[in-house]
Amino acid sequence: MGKKSGVAQLIYASLTICLLISVVLAGCTKETSKQETSKLEASNDLKSSEPSHGGTLRMIWVDNITNIGYPADQRVSSNLYFVQPVFETLGRYDETGKITPWLTESWQTDPKMKTITIKLKKGIKFHDNTDFNSEAVKWNIEEYQKAKRAEVNGIQSIDVIDENTVRLNLVEWNNSLLESVAYYVKMASPTAITKNGKEWANNNPVGTGPFKFVSWEKDVSLKFKKNENYWQTGKPYLDAIEYSLIYDRNTAAIEFKSGKADVFTQMNADDYIELEKSGKYVTRSDEKIAGALVGVGLMFDSANPDSPFANVKVRQAAMHAVDSKAIADSVLRGLAVPTNQWNNSSHQYYNPDVKGFPYDPEKAKQLLAEAGYPNGFKTKITTDAPRVQEMTAIQNYLAKVGIDAQVISVDTPKWVALIGDKWDGMVMSYRVLSPSTIVQMNRLLSKDAALYAKSIIHPDKVEKLLADARTAPDFESSKKAVLELQKVVFDEYAISFPTFSLINGIAFTPKVQNLGMFTTNALDWNPEDTWMKK
Repeated sequence: MGKKSGVAQLIYASLTICLLISVVLAGCTKETSKQETSKLEASNDLKSSEPSHGGTLRMIWVDNITNIGYPADQRVSSNLYFVQPVFETLGRYDETGKITPWLTESWQTDPKMKTITIKLKKGIKFHDNTDFNSEAVKWNIEEYQKAKRAEVNGIQSIDVIDENTVRLNLVEWNNSLLESVAYYVKMASPTAITKNGKEWANNNPVGTGPFKFVSWEKDVSLKFKKNENYWQTGKPYLDAIEYSLIYDRNTAAIEFKSGKADVFTQMNADDYIELEKSGKYVTRSDEKIAGALVGVGLMFDSANPDSPFANVKVRQAAMHAVDSKAIADSVLRGLAVPTNQWNNSSHQYYNPDVKGFPYDPEKAKQLLAEAGYPNGFKTKITTDAPRVQEMTAIQNYLAKVGIDAQVISVDTPKWVALIGDKWDGMVMSYRVLSPSTIVQMNRLLSKDAALYAKSIIHPDKVEKLLADARTAPDFESSKKAVLELQKVVFDEYAISFPTFSLINGIAFTPKVQNLGMFTTNALDWNPEDTWMKK
């Protein structure tokens, strides 16, 4: 599908946000919005003045957390937001979407020898004053291996060359493994976890980051204090960071607008539009950044032989039954981009040859009849609470063709547990559209995937294309495999219903400087660089 004219929304297209608002809400002209935005953005530019030390950054997170301190079990990408003050990684994305060294000096890949050699920065300490070194890196990667994380699949062994040099020996060459390890393996103190145990670690993060853990009142707050011995001299600038954990988005919006927080993220479309229109806040979306957008859709229990969705025609019928564009326009106020595949049309891995299953209720009924369900059937859609509106809209469309789907809303921990195991019927799914589609498709679609793997089919053709994309010797060969993979996954097997992509929206007060959100990657920010204008 082509781009929608207008902006698209959260957690994950190219007109300005102001143009959208001028269409949706009366009274906000393009010129006014541009002027207000440029003023606030200018006041938020780190280069405009010298950073000052001190202050507490108050943030609202519309989510709840079950594990803040044992990274190998943090399988949902939003955890990257939560723990970034404490945990750091070997690499970070830059503004072009390229993974670059962070806790490392450099790395070197050797496709012929099937090795990745990583040289670490020297003198870095964990918060418990133990050394961040090669042994610590080896230990953390091995913890991910024990947890059977797809992000580290393909590592045959790990050699500690010296205190600051690690070599990964691969089973076969994998062009995306460096990025996967460098970004997803968060570095925790081996000493802290082995001494106190995994259960303790879940509640007590110990990393190398700019802030140290203070307290966690579950479903209420999470607090951090400045790391006085941070490896970057003179940083961090803030004295503390405090999260208010508010699961209800309406309540979260009221708290932010009443001045009880400096940063508000994970908001709904109406609140984003209202906050931008007010001109009181810096508002930002991740529409145009390299690692932008989060996809929302459905996964079918296609691996269950007793499920109607084991039949590909039923999966196709479900997709034909839903008008994704109408849902994007109405429920999401135009802040979403319908898509028929993993990526949007602006992405390098978008395949224009993917046909998908456009809205056609009569075709949906025909396919259901051919599959043996002329009168439809009953099923369910399980979703986390923030996506109930979208799933209810999908439910209404499905009902019109005879698919009676009950929407079941669960809290985030239950939803995470569900998608990590098995479910019945359909489950709401997220997909991160980061610069490396290869990494993300392996995380969610492979037989060894971190999520969804136990309930979806894994055709040999899909597994082969995933492997081809990973092991290709050059970018063009890898891209060719990914483009073919899009056709196979979405057209041929209809494994997943991609529905649409969202663009995350954030708002913060003008005194917050250099926050870093939505500048390099949809899931990153810069706690070490953030400061408060006095």
